[in-house]
Amino acid sequence: MLDRLVRNIPCHPWRRRLLPALLATLALLALVLAACEGDDEPDTPAAPATAAATAAPATPAATATPTPAPTTPAPTPASTPTPTSTPTPTPTATATPSPTPAATPTPTPTAAAYPRTIEDSAGTAVTLEAAPERIISYSPGATEILFAIGAGDRVVAADDFSDFPAAAAELPNVAYSSPDPERALSLEPDLLLMASRQREQIEQFRSLGMTVLFLDSAQDIEGVFGTIELLGEITGNEQEAADLAASMRARIEAVTAALEDVEDGPLVFFELTADLYTAGDGTFVGELLTLASARNIAAGAASPYPQLSAEAIIDAAPDVILLADAEWGESYETVCARPGWDAIPACINERVHGVDGDLTSRPGPRIVDGLEQVARLLYPDRFE
Repeated sequence: MLDRLVRNIPCHPWRRRLLPALLATLALLALVLAACEGDDEPDTPAAPATAAATAAPATPAATATPTPAPTTPAPTPASTPTPTSTPTPTPTATATPSPTPAATPTPTPTAAAYPRTIEDSAGTAVTLEAAPERIISYSPGATEILFAIGAGDRVVAADDFSDFPAAAAELPNVAYSSPDPERALSLEPDLLLMASRQREQIEQFRSLGMTVLFLDSAQDIEGVFGTIELLGEITGNEQEAADLAASMRARIEAVTAALEDVEDGPLVFFELTADLYTAGDGTFVGELLTLASARNIAAGAASPYPQLSAEAIIDAAPDVILLADAEWGESYETVCARPGWDAIPACINERVHGVDGDLTSRPGPRIVDGLEQVARLLYPDRFE
């Protein structure tokens, strides 16, 4: 463009003088144009600059790479049930203990096993929705056991023979021999314990909506242990029942250990009534005499409770006579005054003693008291 301008200037005389000035002007103009072109260049980078702003900074900001970051840590503790995460995984720790025995051993399991179904002595399945709180006992032995295992406060009534402990004797009475359903209903029981004497009426009571459990009377000491265990299960007092049975067994063992060297124990007549009924094999009395290393003159009799003749007793010549009927007035004096009885060794040696018939015949915890009483009377030198 500069060449074109110079070429177009006419060739006048002043042309030579004007030319240097013109050239200087043109040079200046070129510089100005160059400067103007330099100012336009930033317009092009402006676009990359924007792109840079959008791409570079925006990427870190928008790159929610941090966002996934929390996601990663979260699973890490979960998947690492290692002790490291112990603080956080408190829930994890909780989850482990839940199945742990920690909860199982709590006595509540035992206490807690309701509803539970019990099979009674007749083989009937009786379901208890909860631990019974209002029990009527028609069995003196069962009444004693309930009090002995700590469930006496749940007995609201008992039969007229339930006279031990003293608290049982103070309870409202229900008839032992002819129980009255209306009387029972009025006491609002949640469980009735009935024995052999009431067996025929059990269905009548059940038909009125009452829960009845039949307890057959135990015939030996092992049977008493079975009743103790059953009543512990019914009431939820299993531990107390187990403790009671263990204590009784220990006392029985103490008696038998003290007599283990006895080879020929005393011959005994055990009088139940003044008309000479006694107890033979298969009875509590028979078992107590055996445990006490004594010989029973009624052993081998045809029935468990035979009635003997006076002659048979005199001929047997017992060394000791034990009187369960002492509470009805029989004593050494009355017995040995019977015709021909003064020749019996027991009368000659004054070894006629009264015993507590409830201790020696009632199927309850005090049967061991009966054993200890008999052992003391037979071997006064061995037992205080």
